Amino acid sequence: MTMTKYLYFATALLLITTSINAQTEDHALRFSAQKPTGTARSIGLGGAMGALGGDYSAIGINPAGIAVYRSSEFSFTPSLIFGQTESDYYGNLSNDDKFSVPINQISYVGTSRLMREVENGLVSTHFGIGYNRTNNYNRKSFIQADGVESSLLDAFVENSIDFTPQQLDNFYTGIAYDARLTELMPNSEYYDYLNAFEYVKGDGTIALGPQNGLNQMKLMTESGYSGLFDFSFGANFSNQFYLGASLGIATLENKIETQHYEQGGDEDPSFETYRLDNGFEILDDFYFDEYERTSGTGLNFKIGAIYKPINSIRIGASLHTPTYYSMKTEYDTKARANFFDADNYEITSDLGEISYNFRTPLKAVGSFAYIIGTKGLVSVDYEYTDYSSMKYNSKNNHINETAQFNATNTAINEIFRATHNLRFGAEYRVSPMLSLRGGYAMFQNPYKQDKNLLNADGDHYNVTGGIGFRNGNMTIDVAYLYNYETYIHSLYSVSDSFFGVLQQNGRFPENTSKNENYAPAYMTAKDHHLAVTLGWRF
Repeated sequence: MTMTKYLYFATALLLITTSINAQTEDHALRFSAQKPTGTARSIGLGGAMGALGGDYSAIGINPAGIAVYRSSEFSFTPSLIFGQTESDYYGNLSNDDKFSVPINQISYVGTSRLMREVENGLVSTHFGIGYNRTNNYNRKSFIQADGVESSLLDAFVENSIDFTPQQLDNFYTGIAYDARLTELMPNSEYYDYLNAFEYVKGDGTIALGPQNGLNQMKLMTESGYSGLFDFSFGANFSNQFYLGASLGIATLENKIETQHYEQGGDEDPSFETYRLDNGFEILDDFYFDEYERTSGTGLNFKIGAIYKPINSIRIGASLHTPTYYSMKTEYDTKARANFFDADNYEITSDLGEISYNFRTPLKAVGSFAYIIGTKGLVSVDYEYTDYSSMKYNSKNNHINETAQFNATNTAINEIFRATHNLRFGAEYRVSPMLSLRGGYAMFQNPYKQDKNLLNADGDHYNVTGGIGFRNGNMTIDVAYLYNYETYIHSLYSVSDSFFGVLQQNGRFPENTSKNENYAPAYMTAKDHHLAVTLGWRF
């Protein structure tokens, strides 16, 4: 296989969401999108903490929040997440779920008052160190439908055309060919291929052998997290103006395992005759498995300020630099083909590996909070994130790898846009010991709306609630978060031009569209998140 082909498939496998045709840019979004949970108080307020401070998760939004502390604090937040995923594939509904028990945050904040009686000028300085989880990748999804007229093998065939069997890649098309899932078309002057469910009819057109289409299933198991170790500093001036900054060390671990399955039904007798006459075997079913593990570490920096013009109003602003990641991805694939009255094949690729750099978007946050005396508060955060600025960089000086990353970066710029997200929170203090909280967050779709993109209509929002107890220097906060997302997952696809060729060859009717024959699965993810924060102030 040529170096160009190797780099193309290695880079594609790095970036895709485990299917041959998946949009490579979607992986950039996975690495960049943050769904911070943090402390139970922050969850209960919908994450609208940028102007409030005095909470370690608030420091992750606006580092000036560390200067609001009046004492030192240690806090710790274990949590439980129950994730449910539903799929709608050709009208067939399926679902699956997964439990995880992450640690949302653990932190220490130290407060130093230069002179306790000072009320003007520099009142206090603050230092904090801790960890906040910024995303949870744990999810399990199941997709199923019967009577599907297209196949994952169609994508393998398209990507094999004009290449000799020796030139096919080592992870997809080559694996499929070695497992007899694709074959060179007999008597072809060029390197044209058939998939193992196809045959050529007497009139020269191509047809699918199983008369009632294919039964398909796909199982995707995702795991991992992203998190941030922060070193934060802040200063309180005159109990009115608060400044803060933090240096973050980001960590990311993401593993995706998928299993795609297809089975044929009752075959047309002409299909069996054609296959046997040309020395091909009759395929019953096949599995195609993919494994991918990505790990990375990175750095970022945040600065922020909070201004209190009067006791009841807080105004905050912060700027987050991009996170500059160094990443490594390992991957392999496996094909298992089962044939009627013939040999079965199991072909596994070698373990591939690629290293690269990745930059997340710049982020800006504006916040406002109104304090209602001693009875409660309302708070709102506005967040601006430009996802079109995500960028990959090669660690090597090879021209082909650099060209592939540049092509992906161009696609990122064309597909994604800047988002404007809002978070709202409210707290009511029932008594000095008991507080009730509620919140809501809505996240704008990062895909451009004028590009006819699959995921341009996806929804994402959070609904939260919580309760807080305080007894002396000890606090116990409990919160619940409901996360709702809709998105589209394409199991496989082919290009418009190749679909046109398939129509000309009789595989699909002329009056049908590609979307009808290569329909994606419509996905809904619902996460139920319970968190408990234990805090001690001293």
